[in-house]
Amino acid sequence: MNEDSQPMFFPVSRFKLLVMSLVTLGLYQIFWFYKNWQLFKAATGDDISPFWRAVFNGIFCYSLITKIRNRAKLRGIDANFSPFLLTLAWLGLALCARLPDPYWLVSFLSVIVLLPVQEIVNELNSLAAPNHNPNDRFSVWNIVTIAVGGSLFVLAIVGTLMPAT
Repeated sequence: MNEDSQPMFFPVSRFKLLVMSLVTLGLYQIFWFYKNWQLFKAATGDDISPFWRAVFNGIFCYSLITKIRNRAKLRGIDANFSPFLLTLAWLGLALCARLPDPYWLVSFLSVIVLLPVQEIVNELNSLAAPNHNPNDRFSVWNIVTIAVGGSLFVLAIVGTLMPAT
Protein backbone atom coordinates (compact mmCIF):
# COMPACT_ATOMS: atom_id res chain seq x y z
CA MET A 1 0.00 0.00 0.00
CA ASN A 2 1.30 3.45 -0.87
CA GLU A 3 2.21 5.24 2.32
CA ASP A 4 1.12 8.60 0.88
CA SER A 5 -2.41 7.40 0.15
CA GLN A 6 -3.38 6.05 3.54
CA PRO A 7 -2.46 7.07 7.07
CA MET A 8 -0.65 4.57 9.26
CA PHE A 9 -2.93 5.13 12.24
CA PHE A 10 -6.58 6.09 12.74
CA PRO A 11 -7.24 9.72 11.86
CA VAL A 12 -9.84 11.38 14.06
CA SER A 13 -9.94 14.80 15.68
CA ARG A 14 -9.35 14.81 19.40
CA PHE A 15 -12.71 16.51 19.93
CA LYS A 16 -14.53 13.81 17.94
CA LEU A 17 -12.67 11.08 19.84
CA LEU A 18 -13.72 12.67 23.13
CA VAL A 19 -17.37 13.18 22.19
CA MET A 20 -17.86 9.78 20.56
CA SER A 21 -16.17 7.99 23.47
CA LEU A 22 -18.45 9.68 25.98
CA VAL A 23 -21.74 9.21 24.12
CA THR A 24 -21.00 5.56 23.32
CA LEU A 25 -20.17 4.95 26.97
CA GLY A 26 -16.61 4.02 26.00
CA LEU A 27 -17.39 1.69 23.09
CA TYR A 28 -15.84 4.12 20.60
CA GLN A 29 -12.49 3.46 22.27
CA ILE A 30 -12.72 -0.19 21.21
CA PHE A 31 -13.40 1.04 17.66
CA TRP A 32 -10.41 3.42 18.01
CA PHE A 33 -8.11 0.54 18.97
CA TYR A 34 -9.48 -1.60 16.14
CA LYS A 35 -8.99 1.08 13.47
CA ASN A 36 -5.46 1.85 14.69
CA TRP A 37 -4.46 -1.82 14.56
CA GLN A 38 -6.19 -2.30 11.20
CA LEU A 39 -4.29 0.60 9.59
CA PHE A 40 -1.03 -0.44 11.23
CA LYS A 41 -1.44 -3.96 9.84
CA ALA A 42 -2.17 -2.58 6.35
CA ALA A 43 0.88 -0.31 6.48
CA THR A 44 3.35 -2.86 7.86
CA GLY A 45 1.99 -6.20 6.70
CA ASP A 46 2.37 -7.57 10.23
CA ASP A 47 0.44 -10.77 10.87
CA ILE A 48 -1.84 -9.47 13.63
CA SER A 49 -5.57 -9.59 14.31
CA PRO A 50 -6.90 -6.04 14.75
CA PHE A 51 -10.21 -7.42 16.01
CA TRP A 52 -8.70 -9.38 18.89
CA ARG A 53 -6.26 -6.61 19.72
CA ALA A 54 -9.23 -4.26 20.03
CA VAL A 55 -11.26 -6.71 22.10
CA PHE A 56 -8.31 -7.26 24.43
CA ASN A 57 -7.23 -3.62 24.33
CA GLY A 58 -6.04 -3.70 27.93
CA ILE A 59 -3.37 -6.21 26.95
CA PHE A 60 -2.37 -4.48 23.70
CA CYS A 61 -2.73 -0.81 24.73
CA TYR A 62 0.94 -0.47 25.68
CA SER A 63 2.08 -2.04 22.42
CA LEU A 64 -0.05 0.31 20.30
CA ILE A 65 1.00 3.45 22.14
CA THR A 66 4.65 2.36 21.89
CA LYS A 67 4.33 1.76 18.14
CA ILE A 68 2.75 5.19 17.67
CA ARG A 69 5.47 6.89 19.70
CA ASN A 70 8.29 5.02 17.94
CA ARG A 71 6.87 5.74 14.48
CA ALA A 72 6.50 9.42 15.40
CA LYS A 73 10.09 9.64 16.61
CA LEU A 74 11.28 8.09 13.32
CA ARG A 75 9.47 10.93 11.54
CA GLY A 76 11.02 13.57 13.80
CA ILE A 77 7.87 14.26 15.78
CA ASP A 78 8.37 15.17 19.43
CA ALA A 79 6.44 12.39 21.17
CA ASN A 80 7.66 12.74 24.72
CA PHE A 81 5.16 10.64 26.58
CA SER A 82 5.63 7.42 28.43
CA PRO A 83 3.65 4.56 26.87
CA PHE A 84 3.88 2.75 30.20
CA LEU A 85 2.42 5.65 32.21
CA LEU A 86 -0.31 6.35 29.65
CA THR A 87 -1.26 2.66 29.57
CA LEU A 88 -1.28 2.52 33.36
CA ALA A 89 -3.47 5.63 33.54
CA TRP A 90 -5.82 4.35 30.82
CA LEU A 91 -6.17 0.93 32.45
CA GLY A 92 -6.63 2.44 35.89
CA LEU A 93 -9.38 4.76 34.72
CA ALA A 94 -11.06 2.06 32.62
CA LEU A 95 -11.08 -0.30 35.60
CA CYS A 96 -12.89 2.34 37.64
CA ALA A 97 -16.02 1.13 35.84
CA ARG A 98 -16.07 -1.67 38.44
CA LEU A 99 -16.41 0.81 41.32
CA PRO A 100 -19.73 1.34 43.14
CA ASP A 101 -22.05 4.28 42.44
CA PRO A 102 -21.17 7.06 41.74
CA TYR A 103 -17.43 6.42 41.59
CA TRP A 104 -17.64 4.31 38.42
CA LEU A 105 -18.34 7.54 36.52
CA VAL A 106 -14.60 8.28 36.76
CA SER A 107 -14.07 5.56 34.14
CA PHE A 108 -15.38 7.94 31.47
CA LEU A 109 -12.19 9.96 31.91
CA SER A 110 -10.13 7.15 30.34
CA VAL A 111 -10.52 8.78 26.93
CA ILE A 112 -8.54 11.79 28.16
CA VAL A 113 -5.44 9.59 28.31
CA LEU A 114 -5.81 8.81 24.60
CA LEU A 115 -5.99 12.47 23.54
CA PRO A 116 -2.22 13.18 23.56
CA VAL A 117 -1.67 9.92 21.67
CA GLN A 118 -4.24 11.00 19.09
CA GLU A 119 -2.53 14.37 18.74
CA ILE A 120 0.69 12.56 17.78
CA VAL A 121 -1.26 10.23 15.45
CA ASN A 122 -2.75 13.23 13.66
CA GLU A 123 0.67 14.85 13.29
CA LEU A 124 2.15 11.60 12.03
CA ASN A 125 -0.69 11.08 9.56
CA SER A 126 -0.30 14.62 8.23
CA LEU A 127 3.35 13.91 7.44
CA ALA A 128 2.89 10.36 6.15
CA ALA A 129 -0.28 10.93 4.13
CA PRO A 130 -0.84 14.67 3.64
CA ASN A 131 -4.02 14.20 1.60
CA HIS A 132 -5.80 11.81 3.98
CA ASN A 133 -9.26 12.51 5.38
CA PRO A 134 -8.66 13.92 8.89
CA ASN A 135 -12.04 12.58 10.09
CA ASP A 136 -12.82 15.77 11.95
CA ARG A 137 -16.50 16.07 11.03
CA PHE A 138 -19.49 14.29 12.46
CA SER A 139 -21.33 12.06 9.99
CA VAL A 140 -25.08 11.52 10.07
CA TRP A 141 -24.50 8.26 11.96
CA ASN A 142 -22.25 10.08 14.42
CA ILE A 143 -25.00 12.66 15.04
CA VAL A 144 -27.62 9.94 15.55
CA THR A 145 -25.22 8.22 17.95
CA ILE A 146 -24.65 11.50 19.79
CA ALA A 147 -28.40 12.07 20.14
CA VAL A 148 -29.20 8.56 21.37
CA GLY A 149 -25.97 7.85 23.23
CA GLY A 150 -25.79 11.34 24.68
CA SER A 151 -29.27 10.88 26.12
CA LEU A 152 -28.25 7.54 27.64
CA PHE A 153 -25.05 9.12 28.98
CA VAL A 154 -27.01 11.90 30.69
CA LEU A 155 -29.56 9.41 32.04
CA ALA A 156 -26.76 7.22 33.41
CA ILE A 157 -25.24 10.17 35.22
CA VAL A 158 -28.57 11.47 36.53
CA GLY A 159 -29.69 7.98 37.57
CA THR A 160 -26.44 7.37 39.39
CA LEU A 161 -26.47 10.69 41.22
CA MET A 162 -30.16 10.74 42.18
CA PRO A 163 -30.84 9.79 45.76
CA ALA A 164 -32.58 6.48 46.33
CA THR A 165 -36.12 6.84 47.58
